[in-house]
Amino acid sequence: MQKKLIVLAIAALASTSAFADTTVYGVLDGAVASVSGTGKTGGTLALSGGLAASRLGVKATEALDNGVTAVAIAEYGVDGETSTGLAGAASRQELLGLAGSFGTVATGYLQTTGYDWGGKYNPFAGSAASALDNVTNKTVSPFYIGTQAGANRAQRALAYISPDFNGLNFAVNYSTALAGTGDVLNANTLVNTNITATLASVNYTAGALSVGAVYAGLGGNSNASEVALGASYDLTVAKLFATYQSEATSTVGGATSTTNTAYSVSAVVPAAADAVALSYAANSINSNSANSATSYSVAYLHPMSKTTTAYAAYAGVTNGSGTGAYGVDNGLVTNAAGVNVGATSSVVAFGLNKKF
Repeated sequence: MQKKLIVLAIAALASTSAFADTTVYGVLDGAVASVSGTGKTGGTLALSGGLAASRLGVKATEALDNGVTAVAIAEYGVDGETSTGLAGAASRQELLGLAGSFGTVATGYLQTTGYDWGGKYNPFAGSAASALDNVTNKTVSPFYIGTQAGANRAQRALAYISPDFNGLNFAVNYSTALAGTGDVLNANTLVNTNITATLASVNYTAGALSVGAVYAGLGGNSNASEVALGASYDLTVAKLFATYQSEATSTVGGATSTTNTAYSVSAVVPAAADAVALSYAANSINSNSANSATSYSVAYLHPMSKTTTAYAAYAGVTNGSGTGAYGVDNGLVTNAAGVNVGATSSVVAFGLNKKF
C-alpha cells in the first residue's frame, strides 16, 4: 500500500500522464556481523548489504509511436544502518533512454555492461561476502570490470544494448569523462587529464549454459585495458559459475607496466526450499604472489517469501606477504585502515534481505 501511495504522489506532481507507468522499487538488507582483521580490534557491527546492496529506485516508462518506449530510471544506494539517508546517498544509476525493436540507447550515469557481467557470473556480487569483489576492489588501481571502484558504473556515459538474437546479445558503453568534466573547462595549454572508458560485451545463452565476455579500455590520460570472461551452467542439482579477468596497465609513455589477473569459481546448491552458495577467488598482481590475495565465501539462504530472504554468510581474505590491500566487505578492512601486510580478515553475518 505504501508503495502505491508513493507512486500516486509522484504521478500527482507531474503535469502530464507520462508518469502513469511509474514504479518504485528497492532492496533493504540489514545484518549483524562479526568483523575481524589482523591488527584490528574487531567486534560486532550492524551493517547494510550483507547479501545485496540496499537501494531505492524509481522507473518510469512511456509508450511512444512505432513501438518505441521512453525509459527513465533514478536509483540510489542507501544505508539502512546509518542516518545517511537519500540526502547523502550515492547514485547507482540515472538513465534516460529509448527502447524498441532496434534495442536500447541510453545516456546518464550508467550501470555498464561490466556491472551486468559481475551480477550474472558472480552469485555473491555486491554483497559483504563476495570473494571476487574482495580480491578485485583494492584501494588503489582496482580491476575495472565488475567492481564498484572500477568502471562498472560510469558517469557522462552513452550506451547501446542490442535486442536478443536467439540467445545472443551485445552491448557497448562509452564514458566521455570518468571524473568531473574532463578537459572541457581546462585551459588548452594544460596537459590532457581526461580519462574516458569504452566497454563492449557479448553474451550467449542456450538452455542451461550461459557465457559472456567483456572488454574495457581506458583512454585519454590513461593506458589500461581489461578482458573478463564468465560462464555459468545449471545442472539442476547445482548451478556452477566461473570468471576470469586479465588487466594490463602502463604509465603514459610506457615506462612501467603491470599485468594482473583474477578468477573465481562458485556454486549455488539447492537444499529443499533453501540454498547454499559457495565461492573461491584469487588474484595475481604483476605475477608477484607477495602482492596477491585469496578469498572464499559461503552463505546459507532461507527464502521466507518471494521477496524476503534470511541468510547467514561468511567470507575470509588472506593477503600475500607484501600487501594488505584486500579485505572483507569489498575492502572494508584494508591497509587503508591500518591492516598489516600479509593480513587476514573475516566477516560472519546474519541478516535479512527484503525486496519491494
